[in-house]
Amino acid sequence: MARAWPRIVWSLAAGALCTAAGCELEQAPVESSAYPTAGLYTPGSALGASDPSDLMPPATSLGNRCASLAAAGASTAGVLRIEYRTQSLMGRYAPKNCSAVWIETADGRYVATLELSAALRRPGLVYFQDHACSEKLGPDVVTSATKSDHMKAHSAMWSGADFETKPAPDGAYKLMIEVAESDKEPGELTTFDFEKGPMGFTREAPVAVDGPLQQVTISWELAPGGNAGAPGG
Repeated sequence: MARAWPRIVWSLAAGALCTAAGCELEQAPVESSAYPTAGLYTPGSALGASDPSDLMPPATSLGNRCASLAAAGASTAGVLRIEYRTQSLMGRYAPKNCSAVWIETADGRYVATLELSAALRRPGLVYFQDHACSEKLGPDVVTSATKSDHMKAHSAMWSGADFETKPAPDGAYKLMIEVAESDKEPGELTTFDFEKGPMGFTREAPVAVDGPLQQVTISWELAPGGNAGAPGG
């Protein structure tokens, strides 16, 4: 209704003038772009950021985020599973929220994206936009529209491959989780260190009481047969 209000006022005023003059009322065509939606962060919306100032921030000298790992070494086959719940930090559009989960090496190289709940609201995920190769997300990525609330738990997985589907070498990695409820300021980024290798594990990761995450469970489950050989093999 908010979108149609200026058009209705114009039509009524024109109608009154034409009645007095004895003319016929003819509405001029109105471009839909003249009245952008008032429903910001609507799940599934096909519109972009809420205003022209919501632009993707420039990269902060993190290097080529789309460079392959291209590292030799053993690569244990397995699956990393992440279960987590979010909570509101009373942002601009709370409880509506966007989130992203991705993997980086210990030295900050992008590996793959596991979950992206934002669709065209990605500019609100400023850390993800800066750290990830947004053109090549990865083989395991699950995407969805902006979440309407924080009620449902999240579940993501990583098959141990980089965004080019090559097995990532064993070693230290970082699990990155970003949650945002605004497109005017950065969201909250939380990182967890883990080891990809021949030893499986399951652990409850510590989270801040006043942070965006209620709980996080991380598990590395070995595949039958264990070792996948060198990356790319």
